[in-house]
Amino acid sequence: MRSFLIIAALTLMATASVHAAELKIGHFDLQRLIAQSDAGKEAREKYLSRAKNYQDELKSRAEKLKKMKEEVEGEAKRLKENEKPSALLVEKDKEYAALFRDFQRLQGGYQDELKVYDAELTRKVIEEVAPVIGIYASGNNYDYLFRLNESFAYAVEKRDVTDELVKEFNKAHHK
Repeated sequence: MRSFLIIAALTLMATASVHAAELKIGHFDLQRLIAQSDAGKEAREKYLSRAKNYQDELKSRAEKLKKMKEEVEGEAKRLKENEKPSALLVEKDKEYAALFRDFQRLQGGYQDELKVYDAELTRKVIEEVAPVIGIYASGNNYDYLFRLNESFAYAVEKRDVTDELVKEFNKAHHK
């Protein structure tokens, strides 16, 4: 009975190793796939264009703020030792402070908006590439394609199909 169990276990292990040899497994780097694909590059250009527009707007406002600050500081320096600032100078200083707070809020808002926009663009590219991954995997008889960096501590380079997926995705994207 004991030898029967040993033979059954060995047979089961041999069968399992034969089935394991039939498995075709690959992996891809999603970040690289996005960065190297045409759709990913287009998304990056859209992001950079919006970021530049925001940067230009902030730069223009910063220059105005700098000029206003210099005016306020210049007038304040011209005051004599115990002379009180004029109502106009006090108003200009308050206006500068309010505009500076607005500038900081705008800057933070633009940063937040760009994060959301980047995530939205990335999500759209991922949605577009998902069917391509499925078609590629089934067309090349893969049993499993894993996203690298999501579940692996180590992956053999020869199983990386990212470059092939970039090519396939670019073909699908231009159709």
